[in-house]
Amino acid sequence: MDANIVAMSQSSIFRRSLILPAEHGSWSWLLVPYLLGAAVAGRFTFATLLVLLGGLSIFLMRQPATAWLRVRQGKGRRSDGPLAAGWTIGLGLLGVLSLAGLLALGHDELLLLGAPLALVMAAYLFIALQRRAQLRSLGMEIAGAVALAVTAPAAYAAGTGELDQIAWMLWLLAGLMDGLGVLYVRRRIADTHQRDGDRLGQLVLHVAGLVVVLLLAWRGLAPWLAVLPFVGLLARSAWAARAARPVLNMKRFGFTEVGVELVSAFFVALGYWL
Repeated sequence: MDANIVAMSQSSIFRRSLILPAEHGSWSWLLVPYLLGAAVAGRFTFATLLVLLGGLSIFLMRQPATAWLRVRQGKGRRSDGPLAAGWTIGLGLLGVLSLAGLLALGHDELLLLGAPLALVMAAYLFIALQRRAQLRSLGMEIAGAVALAVTAPAAYAAGTGELDQIAWMLWLLAGLMDGLGVLYVRRRIADTHQRDGDRLGQLVLHVAGLVVVLLLAWRGLAPWLAVLPFVGLLARSAWAARAARPVLNMKRFGFTEVGVELVSAFFVALGYWL
């Protein structure tokens, strides 16, 4: 009896659909850039941990915050209101405390990096209240992926205390990888549902991404080894552009994408280590 009561209590507090984001791959948009920034910094400090906690709080808050605001507008289930409000306030408090800790440690530069996440969060909530279907638009997904990639320079700055050229290059490289990943995943999902799409367009954008990284490496702004992952991303984009490539196992596909991002980040970090 006691076990059943505990299980029911936990279920009432934690509801997966109300708390965890629907886009499972979006976890890698946050965590892989963070690992990249921490790896290039070469140090893991208390400030680095606070960056992770702050990033996770904002990342997770959008789901319950959306539900809470929709309930207040009469567009959602009233029974979800108290739970959504509780998680929104709790995660918001965690974010504020993380930021306060970073400021207390002298990391004022991270205020600048928090602005993109705050703007995308505000845009997400606004769109969710107006036209929820647009949340899955290509532009919104790419904006979210690029904004979450700010954890790369944030983790780097937290470890080194510097918001220098390397930090901005990490954001650019991580943002490019995340954005191109969005294009590839959407192409494969479109093939799975037998939807037409612009195969040439996503291939051209991959070429453009590679050209940007090549120019950065040529100018000495990024390591040459950072070019290698973008060559690989272009190769798989070309493979997907040649013919329909439906996803046979969505879970395996998701794990594969996380693996690709981790390997790509490893080569970028290795370029800075050498």
